[in-house]
Amino acid sequence: MTDTSQANVMKRLKDNGLTPINVKLSRNILSQSARPEKKNQVTSATVSRLNEQMEQARAKKKVLKQDVQIPFLKFGSGVKYEEILAFTQNFHLLKKAGFTNVRALTTLLENTQNPYLREIIADILNGIESGEYIYSTMEHYPKVFSPLYINIIKVGEMSDSLADSLAQALKSLEDNRDIKRKVRKAIMQPAITILALIIMSIVAVVYGLPVMKNLYTELGVEDQIPAATLAFANFVEVLGHYWYISAVIIAGLIAAFITWYRTPNGRFAVDKFKYTMPIFGQLMIRLDLQKFLRAMQLNLENNAKLDESMEVSKSVIKNYLFLAIVESAQNNLSQGLSWVEPFEQYEFMPSMTIEMLKIGMETDIKSMMYKITDYISQDIEITMARIMATIPQVSMAIAGVFIIAFMIIVLKPIMEVYMGNFLFDAYGI
Repeated sequence: MTDTSQANVMKRLKDNGLTPINVKLSRNILSQSARPEKKNQVTSATVSRLNEQMEQARAKKKVLKQDVQIPFLKFGSGVKYEEILAFTQNFHLLKKAGFTNVRALTTLLENTQNPYLREIIADILNGIESGEYIYSTMEHYPKVFSPLYINIIKVGEMSDSLADSLAQALKSLEDNRDIKRKVRKAIMQPAITILALIIMSIVAVVYGLPVMKNLYTELGVEDQIPAATLAFANFVEVLGHYWYISAVIIAGLIAAFITWYRTPNGRFAVDKFKYTMPIFGQLMIRLDLQKFLRAMQLNLENNAKLDESMEVSKSVIKNYLFLAIVESAQNNLSQGLSWVEPFEQYEFMPSMTIEMLKIGMETDIKSMMYKITDYISQDIEITMARIMATIPQVSMAIAGVFIIAFMIIVLKPIMEVYMGNFLFDAYGI
């Protein structure tokens, strides 16, 4: 529950750059039987005061939103990742320079070009002037600010260390950006190669197979078309003639998968596959572990209890399987059992991280969290390097399959026409 004492309200207003002259706590209005003669006066004054406050809020919001024009249609959040990174970096620099929250955000509002982000900053400023926290306004923009980001800001506001929290949020954003760049760099070239092979195969099949069949027909050796080539050519012909059936089947499969995925069992199965899938599974579990344990670290630094820290920190995770593990850990903790045990039951969990958690449970979990988060960051770097070394090998294997299929279906019949069968018979092809 939020502390609404007079001292706390005055402190929050001063922290946000406001100078309160006097703060009075509101008292409950007495019942009609106790003060019937002043009932209408109290109600009228209350309504008048509320209307005045609302008009002031509207006027301030109108000034803050000056020149902000939001288009009718907007896809996604409307704010790029790099813009959130720049916003966080500038906010951190202004706080380090001693700016109050209101002054810092006003400066950011004046220097922000993106209308969507200006709208959000203006909303945050309105919230501050209404006595709200920054993080509570950010919660209304989940597509812009991640749960981990909001949690970091919340810890900073609650512990009067917003500048330090902004530095942590900045580091988290930079780490995520670097990981995305490395994954994109590792995938881009193999993806382009495979896409080029797919396009080449489609063109060869669509235009090459009919030409080849006509060639065999003109030479009078249509019955000598290889069985694999003939079967594939017939399949393509039927597929092209009854394309609408294929479209309906594909659409039905997609709709069925979406419907199944929206069920708890479907979502759980897909989320489990994300952790067990080849190549990227180990990276995904480490990234979720890093987010969860970093959030726990921040809450423990704010003197939260272990169970409270776990309850708040699990909001940064969207994976159903991971959430189920955390809930099991919470149940064990409430019963006085080992809360690390549910994590041990799954083989895809990093063993070293689990051992460090067990040691922290037996000693000091708060100090151990620093070591664990640092270790996971290094482990993610190692996992990324392993993925970048594996992806080219996988892409080459896929490319080899396409090339072999292309040779058997398209090139082999053409070469048989011009070179005869002796070359292939010699190698048993």
